[in-house]
Amino acid sequence: MRSVLEYNNFRKYILDFYKEKKRTTSFSWRDFARAAEFNSPVFLKLVCDGRSGLSLEGAERVAKVMDLSEFEYDYFIALVKFNQAKRDTERNEAFNTLQNIAKIHKVNIVGADLYTYFSNWKYAALRELAPAMPGAKPNHLAKICIPPLSTEEVNEALKFLLSSHLLSRTHGKHFYTQTNRSVATGAFDFAVPAIRSFHKQMGELALKTLDTIPTTERNFSSMTLGLTEKSYQKIVREFENFRKKVIAIATSEEATERIYEFNLQLFPLTQKITKEEK
Repeated sequence: MRSVLEYNNFRKYILDFYKEKKRTTSFSWRDFARAAEFNSPVFLKLVCDGRSGLSLEGAERVAKVMDLSEFEYDYFIALVKFNQAKRDTERNEAFNTLQNIAKIHKVNIVGADLYTYFSNWKYAALRELAPAMPGAKPNHLAKICIPPLSTEEVNEALKFLLSSHLLSRTHGKHFYTQTNRSVATGAFDFAVPAIRSFHKQMGELALKTLDTIPTTERNFSSMTLGLTEKSYQKIVREFENFRKKVIAIATSEEATERIYEFNLQLFPLTQKITKEEK
């Protein structure tokens, strides 16, 4: 069975442990729950199905039953914290613990670079900006970002973008090119919460530009609509088609004069209206 350090979802690891144990013995969910001191014989199955959470105390008991070594034990507990974190600060703290353990034991966490990339807007902005300004030093890049970044933030971001192969150097120290035209999120569990955080950050930046950027340099529009589920799905498909057209326009020219953020939102303002309420 693979090491827990190769997992980014604690539920999947517990399930794989159970399957491997059951393959070689008469091990059951009841046996597993009893060994971990849970009252319900199917509790851990519910956890693996995503129908129940796992407390830290419970995670510690499960880790002992799975006979994890000291660093694997610490990784598993941090993974439980990461997967179940309610706040970005808690999630980032757990992620740093996972990264540190993996680094010490020379293991690359699948999806970890994506988590870092989407955890802060500066990575996406500088991935576009640095190639558009060949020869520009970090302090110059920092000044023209909105809002401005520090030189240290730019240096850190460029180092990450290079190490994660999202950028590569071309002719010299301050000359960059994108290794791929877009960043695919894939199906990595690590990326999902970071993408939510990314959307929040971009939403906050958009709000600030209402007061700081002239209307001639930005475009905002909104509509309040009454929709059915069918019309909602149709609009979502139109969004996807429109996104593809925007990408085609943006990539049709080699030159870049400014970095923009393009957001689309469609969200409910009410609960669903039942027949009785009509």
